Order: sequence, then structure tokens, then C-alpha cells
Amino acid sequence: MTPHFALALHTTTTKLELAIAEINPNADRGSQVYITHKQQSWELGRELSVQLHDCLNMFVGDISWHDFVFLAIATGIGSFTGTRIGIVVARTLGEQLNIPLYGINCDEIIARSQQSHPPLSLSESLLAIAQDQWQSGIYPQWQDALPLYEP
Repeated sequence: MTPHFALALHTTTTKLELAIAEINPNADRGSQVYITHKQQSWELGRELSVQLHDCLNMFVGDISWHDFVFLAIATGIGSFTGTRIGIVVARTLGEQLNIPLYGINCDEIIARSQQSHPPLSLSESLLAIAQDQWQSGIYPQWQDALPLYEP
């Protein structure tokens, strides 16, 4: 059986955070649906736009893009440029792979992180929220992921 994966991208701060989980699509309610495969962060500051693609390519490694079943992106509130860059990359991947893209706001991500003991990283929290929605049968379109900015 081909493994299935999910990818989370968090670009709303000066840190790029990525996480990949291996998904068990045949899991029942009592078993574990996903396991964090790996997660990593890079302090990129203003270099996000220059280094995002290289970091993403290195991080995904040998996993085939066609093995991803959904993506998750932090939609803000956060850095204007970082949020826009992350959302453009995630929307492009979602469209090209024809898979759901879950846009999650930072307040939800932080709340989920703090509810866990020990606290999850932002990318792991983002992945957990998106996985809950995916398992519940919510399948948004890539077009639904829009950035949030402070008023």
C-alpha cells in the first residue's frame, strides 16, 4: 500500500515551520489516524521569499508529491509578506495536486498548541487541526485559503 502524507506550512512569523505527517486513511475512530513524520523550522527573517522553495524541496525529500492527500497553511494574522508567500505556494500546490488545502488562522493554531502537553510546534498544531477537518470529511478547495490581516 502506498503511504499517504499531509504537509503543513507556517509562514506568518520570521520562522518558516514545516511538518509532514503520515496518514492512515483506513483508520477507524479508535486508532491513530496520523503520525508526525517530521517537522522542522528555519529562522529566515526577510529571506523567506528567497529560501522557501529550497527549504520545502529539501524537507519533502524523497516523498512523491502525489502521495500527499491534503495541505495546511497558516492564514494569519501575521507578517503580510510571509503570509502571502506561504498562501501562494500552498494554493499552487493544492491546485496542481488537486488535493484539499486547509487555511487555518493563527489564533486557532496557537490555542491548539497550548492545549497539548507538551505544547506542539505551530506547524504540528496546524497539521492536527487540518487533519481533524480532513477526517471529518471537510474538503475545502485551494481557492478557499485566503490571508487574514490586521484591520
